[in-house]
Amino acid sequence: MSPGLFLSRLFAAAGISFLMASAFPAFAGDEVYPNHVVKVIVPYPAGGIVDISARIVAESLAREWGQSIVIENRPGANGNIGAAAVKKAAADGYTLLVGSTFLTTNSLLDSTAKISAKDFLPIGTLGLPPNLMVVPAAFPAGNLKEFVALAKQKPGQFNAANPGNGSSNHLGTEIFEAVAGIDLTLIGYSGQPPFLPDLLNGRIDFAVASAGLVGAHIRDGKLRPLAVGYDKRLKNYPELPTLEEQGYPDAMVLPWVGFFAPKGTPDSIRKQWAFALKKALRTPEVIRKYEAMEAVNPEFFLDAFASFLEKEDARWRRVTSERHLNRQNAP
Repeated sequence: MSPGLFLSRLFAAAGISFLMASAFPAFAGDEVYPNHVVKVIVPYPAGGIVDISARIVAESLAREWGQSIVIENRPGANGNIGAAAVKKAAADGYTLLVGSTFLTTNSLLDSTAKISAKDFLPIGTLGLPPNLMVVPAAFPAGNLKEFVALAKQKPGQFNAANPGNGSSNHLGTEIFEAVAGIDLTLIGYSGQPPFLPDLLNGRIDFAVASAGLVGAHIRDGKLRPLAVGYDKRLKNYPELPTLEEQGYPDAMVLPWVGFFAPKGTPDSIRKQWAFALKKALRTPEVIRKYEAMEAVNPEFFLDAFASFLEKEDARWRRVTSERHLNRQNAP
């Protein structure tokens, strides 16, 4: 089964299970929450797609609750620095983590990684921002087929950006190398925004990058998109074929972003977060901003999100084993 079909069926299943569930219960008997500032830790640099997604939703939630939500960026160690801070935080709902794909892949790629999704309580997804495969405008390949042909002629001579071992960008590059039969040299960065200058000036020849992050540079003619890492074409790039359309269905890696709470956080608080998050994601302003960065959202909350994470864990255990993805390329 292709990753696109797998995700489509998974989203449908999760959506059905959520619709069948009763509405979130009222919380009239609980202590008023939040009654002071909430801190949300983003384990990536400011300006990246995870950071942007978190800020869009946090702004909406802050208005809804009438309480400040502070975004704190703690990048480094492939997300583990920020995640470790939340893991040690009080389980009172006032310190949360914005987690992403690294929570289900880091421990599979790095035997020293001590943090995973199982160390937290899932609340809900923020979005699934598709990736694009891009090259600098001056790169001598006009499409994906030409890029693969050049890479086969010059194994190891083209640099590719790796914004963190276990990220969707890293895994997307690794898997594409495997299925296309090419060898790229991965250069480590502490997130996506830091590699953009090198990609634009040609020091980096190839990147799997969030559509929302590189869109402006594509429109300016500074980057050339080669493929969409999703199971359908994107509205802003109707002429750009997907990986599946170009013969690489197994190379698709769709990232996800979600809210997590420290273990021990009361269910009542998690349910309030999930309820408010669902409402925020359906506001016209959030929808408009998400559409601008090509993000999609299957709306996984609580148990549905936990089920999704279990399937992600099983999928990546299989993929990393089959593809022998054990290279330590992260900065």
